[in-house]
Amino acid sequence: MSDQPPPPPGNYPPPPPGGNYPPPPGGGGYPPPPPPGGYPPPPPPGGYPPPPPPGGYPPPPGAGYPPPQSGYPPPPQGGYPGGYPPAGPGFGGPAPYSVGDAFSWAWGKFTANAAALIVPTLVYAIVVVALQALFGILSAAVAPEATSYTADENGFAFSYNVSGPASVAVTILGYIVALVVGGAIQSAYYGGMLDVANGRPVSIGTFFRPRNVANVIIAGVIVGILTSIGFVLCVLPGIAVAIFTMFTVIALLDRNLSPIDAIKTSFDIAKNNFGQVLLTFLVVIVVVAVGALLCGVGLLVAGPLAALIEVYAYRKLSGGQVAELNPQPLPPGPPPQTSPQQ
Repeated sequence: MSDQPPPPPGNYPPPPPGGNYPPPPGGGGYPPPPPPGGYPPPPPPGGYPPPPPPGGYPPPPGAGYPPPQSGYPPPPQGGYPGGYPPAGPGFGGPAPYSVGDAFSWAWGKFTANAAALIVPTLVYAIVVVALQALFGILSAAVAPEATSYTADENGFAFSYNVSGPASVAVTILGYIVALVVGGAIQSAYYGGMLDVANGRPVSIGTFFRPRNVANVIIAGVIVGILTSIGFVLCVLPGIAVAIFTMFTVIALLDRNLSPIDAIKTSFDIAKNNFGQVLLTFLVVIVVVAVGALLCGVGLLVAGPLAALIEVYAYRKLSGGQVAELNPQPLPPGPPPQTSPQQ
C-alpha cells in the first residue's frame, strides 16, 4: 500500500509539492480586453499628433505654442535712439489715422510748447529773408543793368535778371548757400518736432541742433530736381512729386536713413495711404496759406502747426506712435523709508 493520497477527481495531474502552483494566466488565459469603450489602443507616438486635452480645445499659450503678437513690444531702457522703430512684424500695421486727430494733436502740442516753437520759427524766417536780401544786393552790385526797381501804390518791388558771368556766379553761390542753410534749418526744426512726438521735453534750444545735415541736403537736392522736372513737364506731376516726397526729411531724421531710402519710405507711405496723405497735404497748404494771409505774422503759428501735422501723419501712417496730449501722471511711489534715530 502507498501512503500517497489518491489523485483528485477529474484525472488532473497532481500539484507540485508544497502547494506552489504556477500563476494562472491572466483572465483565464485570454488576451487582455481592449481599453474601456471598445476602441483599439491609439497608434504609437510619431504616427499621429497627440489628441487634444479634455474639452477639445488646444492648450493655452505657454504650453508649447509661441506667444501671441499683441501690439508693440516694450521699448528698451531709455527709449529708442532717434525715435520710434519702423513698422514691421508684430507692429500691427499703420495705426488709426484721421486728419482731424492730426490737427487736434498738433494744436495741443503747439499750445503746450508755444514759446519753444514760435521763437525758432521767427529766427529762421529772419535768416531766410536776410539771405535773400543779401544775394539780391550782391546781384544788383555785380550786374546793375539787369536790376530793376519799381514803386507804385501797391508798394516797392525788386527784380533782377541773370545775365553775364558775375550774376550767374552770384546766383549759383546763393543757391549753394540756400541749400546748406536750408538743410541745417530743416534738420534742426523737424528734429525738434520729432522730440515733441517722442514726448521729450523741448526748449528753444532744441530747435537749433542740426542733425544729419549732409543727408538732409542731399535729399533736398534730389527732391528739388524731381519736383522741378515735374513742374516743367506739367504742373500736376510736380504736385504729385511734392505729395509723394512729403515725409522724406522726417523719415530720414527719425530712422537715420540714407537720402534714397528716405525718399522710398515717403513714397511707400503715400502710395499705401494716398487718400489720407493727399488730404493731409491739402490741410498743410491751407494752414500755411491762412497764416500767410494774416500779414505774415500768422506763419509763426502756421509753420510749427503744419510741421507737427506732418510728423503726426508720418508716425501714424508708418505704424509708429506719438506722445499723448495729456499723459497720465505716474502714481506716487511708496514713501521713503527713514532710518530710526539713534
